[in-house]
Amino acid sequence: MALRSPGRPKDLEKREAILDAAQSLFAERGIDGVAIEAIAARSGVSKVTVYGHFGDKATIFDSIVERETERLREKLATRIPDDGTLEDRLTGFGMALIYMLTQPCHLALDRAVSLEAQRNPTLGRRFFDAGPGQVRKLLSAMIAEAQAQGRLAVDDPDYAAEDLLALWLGFDAMERRFCGGCDHSDADIRAHVLRAVRLFLRGHAPA
Repeated sequence: MALRSPGRPKDLEKREAILDAAQSLFAERGIDGVAIEAIAARSGVSKVTVYGHFGDKATIFDSIVERETERLREKLATRIPDDGTLEDRLTGFGMALIYMLTQPCHLALDRAVSLEAQRNPTLGRRFFDAGPGQVRKLLSAMIAEAQAQGRLAVDDPDYAAEDLLALWLGFDAMERRFCGGCDHSDADIRAHVLRAVRLFLRGHAPA
């Protein structure tokens, strides 16, 4: 039996600690306002270790976005029933998405990236492609599958996904922006998501 390298778990722990530290610092100071030395100090590792894992700050940022997207995938896997109705599956998707977007760490990072994107559009585009762009891709694939099964009638799965995302997030995002992340109960979130899903399904019911 092959022996597992004793250093591997610690390497993973250090990597996660670096990402956690960078995410909190980016949210506090903005991405341009954070030096590698600060990330190293907060994560409890050396600057050499940070460079050894990621190379540069841009790679750290990309890794944070990839990690958040993977966490969403994991939540979707647990919340979307394989054998459920289309309404159940879309509702599970919407709830997983809103729960993630309303986490304080995500709200803070989103604000930081929004500010940085005004000065660095390339960074904003990378964030969009790896985060919101991937969410649209996942939802579009679910809609396309339902269309192929004759359960939905849409002109374009990507546009349909954007319409449903707008129903879920439009006014709610505005409220979070001006109210500082207003809290909603699980029941409120489910009612909001389900109402949007039912409106979407009515609008795209097969003839």
